[in-house]
Amino acid sequence: MNASSSLKPIERRRGQRGRALLAGKVANQDATQTLDCVIRNLSADGAMIETSTPHLVPAEMHLVQIKEGIVWDAEVIWRRGNRIGVKLNTRHDLRETTEKQLRALRAIWSQMALR
Repeated sequence: MNASSSLKPIERRRGQRGRALLAGKVANQDATQTLDCVIRNLSADGAMIETSTPHLVPAEMHLVQIKEGIVWDAEVIWRRGNRIGVKLNTRHDLRETTEKQLRALRAIWSQMALR
């Protein structure tokens, strides 16, 4: 074994990420623009998403996990091709939220969840 094969990348994540293949939406802060994405892996404080239009993903956003109706306030940490690493901040449950600023996301999610 050579020295370079024994070196492992430095892990900066606080928690382990589990593999996922979840339908998602990225939305700007006021939810006037949304993009489809796939959530490829997920942890308590981060995720890797994939989208066909990574250049349109804003630095600060909402990330919606369609199946469970969960939305996080999120921020982009890194970009590589069509994959984006995001830090997950405040988590909201769209099934129960009454927050005014999340009403548009709740409407988007409820339409998506019906499919």
